[in-house]
Amino acid sequence: MKDPHVLATLLVQIAAILALSRGMGLLFARLRQPQVIGEMLAGIMLGPSLLGWVWPDAFGALFPIGSINGQSRPSTEYLFIVAQVGVVLFLFLVGLEFDPSMVRRRGRAAVTVSAASIVLPFAAGFGLTYAIAPVFDAVQQANLFASALFMGAAVSVTAFPVLARILAERNLQRTPVGMLAITAAAINDVVAWVMLAVVVAVAHGSGSSGFVPVRALVLIGVYLVVMLLVVRPLLERLQKLYDAQGRLSHSVVAVIFLCMLGSAFATEVLGIHALFGAFVAGFVMPKGTRFVRAVTERMEDLTIVFLLPIFFAYAGLQTDLRGILSPQYALVTLLIIVVACAGKVLGTGGAAMLCGQKWREALTLGALMNTRGLMELIILTVGLQLGVINDRVYGMMVVMALVTTAMTAPLLHLLQRGGVPDAARPATDDRVFSVLIPVARPESGGPLLGLAAWITGGEAKRRVVALTLDRMSGADLYGGVSGPIEHLRPAEALEPLLLQARERNLSVEPMSYFSRDVPSDIARVARVVNSDLVLIGHHQPVFGRALLGGIVHRVLTTADCDVAVYVERGMQKPTRILVPFMNSSHDRLALDIAGKIAKSTGASISIIHVSQQPADVTHPVVERAFKDPTQKQAVTIKIVPGDSPAEAILAEISDHDLVVIGVAEEWGLESSLLGMRPERIAQECPASMLIVRKYLPT
Repeated sequence: MKDPHVLATLLVQIAAILALSRGMGLLFARLRQPQVIGEMLAGIMLGPSLLGWVWPDAFGALFPIGSINGQSRPSTEYLFIVAQVGVVLFLFLVGLEFDPSMVRRRGRAAVTVSAASIVLPFAAGFGLTYAIAPVFDAVQQANLFASALFMGAAVSVTAFPVLARILAERNLQRTPVGMLAITAAAINDVVAWVMLAVVVAVAHGSGSSGFVPVRALVLIGVYLVVMLLVVRPLLERLQKLYDAQGRLSHSVVAVIFLCMLGSAFATEVLGIHALFGAFVAGFVMPKGTRFVRAVTERMEDLTIVFLLPIFFAYAGLQTDLRGILSPQYALVTLLIIVVACAGKVLGTGGAAMLCGQKWREALTLGALMNTRGLMELIILTVGLQLGVINDRVYGMMVVMALVTTAMTAPLLHLLQRGGVPDAARPATDDRVFSVLIPVARPESGGPLLGLAAWITGGEAKRRVVALTLDRMSGADLYGGVSGPIEHLRPAEALEPLLLQARERNLSVEPMSYFSRDVPSDIARVARVVNSDLVLIGHHQPVFGRALLGGIVHRVLTTADCDVAVYVERGMQKPTRILVPFMNSSHDRLALDIAGKIAKSTGASISIIHVSQQPADVTHPVVERAFKDPTQKQAVTIKIVPGDSPAEAILAEISDHDLVVIGVAEEWGLESSLLGMRPERIAQECPASMLIVRKYLPT
């Protein structure tokens, strides 16, 4: 009889998996590691390696043994089915992503590097199998050739999607090394799935002979011909239908799913696994078109956010790292890691140097191609299902996949000397006044540039840098996009700003990066370009209503230069500027910036000081600030009696179009992590505001 609670159990399992995988992924992203590592570890944490070890009762409650048709069966069987569907969809996206035009553009060098990155690791993995034969079970030792083929294929794989993510985050995707790496990895991906198909066919049909039956080879050939000559033209017709309609209809999506499922079913029946068929179905889709992009966007969220974490969890349930903790097995695991790294780095790096790359670029390519990630986990799961490896070897190889993926970012950091490539580090001059403008939304770029032009207008030398940082989505993490990697990040957010810069005849240097942590990377780029001022638009935080919370708070507290936050409320050009003044460092910066803007625009300046004893107030700082003989604008100083500076300033704001104010407690503008401060001036001010913070080195 069927367990009546099986659906409830499955729902609880999926909820736990999604929560932990998302949390671990975000944690590793903050650690500047690929998010996939955290999600892979989340799966292991839910398995016998951690939860089943430290809290067996909770593990048993979460993954109980149920009753199916009167037989005791693990509830994880349902997870297995869902996980397999997720991997099939993911492999379809990976095939969709491969664009043969990348290979044609890169030519001989990409093919040479890719071949070397496969041949040497494959040989090393194949030979290693015989060296560590005792760790395999008796059944596998009886047909060690199939296991050796599998180990060679597993050691040879490169995680193309994770590599693409790392390249984009470090802004290497447009460099010669980055483009060569992404092309070689794409070729590697295709060859890896072909090798896996051969291994599966050998394991299913060869016995100990090491040969695939001729009948199977013929049927596989017929399948490939059908996919290329029948299915591909059909998909091209669907593309034309999409172009004519301008939208992706449900019927078109249904046909695409049917093609994918039919291809996966055919390869499963032919004995080369459904994953290969899903990959081929994506491979034969039209490339570089809006149609492919629309299909990807329709499928990727469900696949990457929902289904893949379930696969990670199921893989983790098959991994018991306690079985490899003994010195003997730990030594074998270390040997596997060394062989895998040496094969990839030496094979890739040696071929790159033969193709004319310098040693640093060659090692960079080797480090990138050593990334294995999710692809390795998929291949290992197939090997475990086939029986060509056992649970112990599976655990060792999972550790190898995690280590080789995690070591990529630190190696790149050493080789590239930081996250911004040297090409993005222009020479700086201490006499140049430099403004960095981070732009999150296209509509905010124009007003920020106008303000930067006024602030720098009186400088003898000025430099304006426009920066856009894009958070990478879950789809970007696994690559779920079509087309070559160098086209992944057009800087749409900067277009209005650059257009206005051309109209003003103002030179602006655009920069565009992917980012895991936007505020930290803004501060990092500000240091790299030697910025005097970071000019940023305000962003409403998630918690609270304050204007200085969230991203703005972190930029204010981490940037090693002055920061100005612009709250734009419809100002075209300032005519009357108000500067509240209490003689703090931030107020003095506000005076300085207000003077620069007034000098460029001809605006008048009103300086207001609130005091309980106005008769005793003198303003030598204010007077010195405006003794510049070139300062021709009208400056008025007003002393306002009162106990509440915020109340007094709000009463004076109405006839001004720009308020330049320092971050200070008396104005209610001190930065708050959760944005819970009242910030009355910022919230109630009808005019545009420039809230400034003076950098005070500790």
